[in-house]
Amino acid sequence: MESSEAETHLQNEKAGRDYWQRTAQRAVPTTTHLPVIRITATFQPMRRSLAYVIGAVLICKIALAEDWTVIRQQGRDYVTFSNVAHFYKFPEYTRVSQTVSLRSDRRGIRAQAGTSELYINGVRFFTDFPILSAGTDELVSAMDVSKIVEPILQPSRMKNPHKIETVVLDPGHGGLDSGATNRWGTEKAFAFDVAQYARQQLTRAGYKVEMTRSHDTFVPLEDRTAFASRFRNAVFISIHFNYSGVAEGLESYALAPVGVPSNAGKANEVSVADVRWCSGNAQDEQNIALAAAVHATVLSKMSMFDRGVKHARFHVLRNVKIPGVLIECGFLSSTLEGQRIATAQFRQQVGAAIAQGIQHYDAAVNYRAAGATTLASAKTTLPPHTRSISEPLADYVPVDLNRPDQPSISISGGE
Repeated sequence: MESSEAETHLQNEKAGRDYWQRTAQRAVPTTTHLPVIRITATFQPMRRSLAYVIGAVLICKIALAEDWTVIRQQGRDYVTFSNVAHFYKFPEYTRVSQTVSLRSDRRGIRAQAGTSELYINGVRFFTDFPILSAGTDELVSAMDVSKIVEPILQPSRMKNPHKIETVVLDPGHGGLDSGATNRWGTEKAFAFDVAQYARQQLTRAGYKVEMTRSHDTFVPLEDRTAFASRFRNAVFISIHFNYSGVAEGLESYALAPVGVPSNAGKANEVSVADVRWCSGNAQDEQNIALAAAVHATVLSKMSMFDRGVKHARFHVLRNVKIPGVLIECGFLSSTLEGQRIATAQFRQQVGAAIAQGIQHYDAAVNYRAAGATTLASAKTTLPPHTRSISEPLADYVPVDLNRPDQPSISISGGE
């Protein structure tokens, strides 16, 4: 790097650090309107190639300075919520008593320091690492921004999106394995019934539907994932019910990213010390977006307590080569919820909601400017995505200057 270029690079980096230091030092007990930085470049047609190269270099340098300021805390990379608000174009940022709220007209994030919970568009997520306080701002781990916030707020930015052609439904347990039981029935029977209702709705919507079991038979976990992985442009939905004392509610699981221990403790998981890469991690972003879409839709259709979207390392999610989610549709151990689950109406409604959630995911991931969407959180004014939080430690790829502005959709329960 030449001396003048190095000096310019350092100046850009210093400008970025100074900007975020000023942002973090703002008094924010009340609503703060954050600035939006816009970059406009006009090139003469005869110098298009040279202008493209120069423009790409400039965008690279500006992105390095302005997109993310990574703060090292407790041996991990963190960023401030004001940084998150700026990058995702939240015009309102509020901080009161270590609780932060980011809002726009149809999107929102809320979090509190000292917890491992994050609410995005009203849906509860369990973070991989705790929310911290830095005195003048709260911090969220770069891992959580990369693996939760980014896929939920901007699913249409995922690489290589594909319209879903096949849905693989996996009713848990079967045969000699009854799963959880209560006085009204078994998990294997209830899960199979929900899958059948979901299958009907998905078939009507034009999807091809495959079942890991079509009757009451035992299917090993490895066979379930191998079967699901045979299909292209597909998603995998494993349907279960919970059992734990008087607990109630809905919870959904996506595969934990590499290096992240599970935040769920169950016997059919691998050791929490096993945080190595497995084939299911190839679609981390799709996994969490699918889990969020299905979870949010079921919540919006059913009167259930939100137990959150979590990361886990269940065997059934580890090696599936298509986006997958495991959903626990309620607690058989709860007297009230157990009775509801035992009714055909409840199972039919859950099955229909799961089917609708899959369609919401399909629409969000494949949303483009010329298309329509049924999601309430469609955005039509966001500029092109520039740089993911996961990229500060990776090589920067210049933005395609010929790419038209595309709106972004955030995952929600729909209308």
